[in-house]
This record gives sequence, C-alpha cells and structure tokens, in this order.
Amino acid sequence: MDVVLNINRFNPEVDREPYFQKYMVAVKGHQTLLDAMLRAWRQDPGLSFRRSCRSAICGSCAVCINGVPGLACQTLIRNVAGDSGRITLEPLPRFRQVKDLVVDLEPFFESLKAVVPWLVTREDYSGNMDPEASRKLESPVTCILCGVCDAAMDVPGKVKPAALVKGLRMALDPRDSLGAARLRLMEVPPEVLKLFIRDLPDTCPKGIKG
Repeated sequence: MDVVLNINRFNPEVDREPYFQKYMVAVKGHQTLLDAMLRAWRQDPGLSFRRSCRSAICGSCAVCINGVPGLACQTLIRNVAGDSGRITLEPLPRFRQVKDLVVDLEPFFESLKAVVPWLVTREDYSGNMDPEASRKLESPVTCILCGVCDAAMDVPGKVKPAALVKGLRMALDPRDSLGAARLRLMEVPPEVLKLFIRDLPDTCPKGIKG
C-alpha cells in the first residue's frame, strides 16, 4: 500500500519556521511506522529523526503520530494510516524542536536528576526480596525513558511524568534507604500524583501502571 507521510520539517540553519513536507512511500500494513520513515529517509537523507533498537526498548523513535505521542517502531502502519493513507508526524510536544523530528532531551534528563534516580542502598538490607515486593516493581521497571508520557501529560512542577515513574520505582524498592521520603523530594501535590497514576497507563507505550 502507498502511504503519505506528512512530516514536520525544521532546520534552524536555513528555516525561519517549521513547515510540513509530504513523502509517498510503499509499505505493507503489517510493517511499522518506523519502516515507512526509513523509506522516506532513503528518499531524502537530510530528514532527521532518532531511532535505534526497532524493538520498543530504547525509546529513541518517540514522535507525535497523528497528534498522539508514541513509538514509531511499535506503531503498525495499518493502525494509523486510516482510509486516506495519510500519516502526520511531528516532534514530541512540550519539547524544543532541534531539527525535524529530533527534540532537545536535556530538560527531560534534568527532571530525572530531581528524584535521585539511583538506589541509596540500605546498610541493613539482607539482599533478599520477597515476591510481593518484586511484583510491585514489575510495572515501573519497564520504563524505557522514551519521553512519551512527558509529551502526552501536562504535569505541573519540575518533576515530569517519566521522573515520577522513576521516583515511584525507587520508593517501592526495599533495598532503598530513602523509601517514601522520595515522594517528599519530588514535591508533587497528592491530587496531581493521583491524576498521573490514573492517566499513565493510557499514554505509556509499555502500559506502565503508576
């Protein structure tokens, strides 16, 4: 099938404003959006976007797909092309556009630093983890830091959704000496935290539950 990728383009060295450029590519319905993007890139090697693993593990290919943030490598063409065969691609919202579909991730990683994103190991920890504690960690540890939740959810304050996931994951870990104190470090109002936990599964490509 032929699909048209309507891609938001912007090169700060030559462009004053972003604009859209159309690429027609031939793909099969079971192929992914990233497959189509790579075909467009072969037509125009100047087209810029991030990609790496193609397995929904690295999170590099996060873009805005028909107005919804998601992973290009996880998105099937047949699910987004519709009857028109047109797909609109834009950089992730709430991030600064660097070039085409590439965004500035520095604020994203700064937000992560705010929650102390590493274990502060308890000196008295035995090294054993009971099954219930392990079960609670199963969902948040699947976070791949793709930034999709940051783009999709408007959470006020300096700690953004991906950092909240990381902070909650650490707070639940029995090896960590900070524990629930991490929640105070994040300075997120309880009502905001509740909304985040409610809405996260609908936005996260990995289906993480807060």
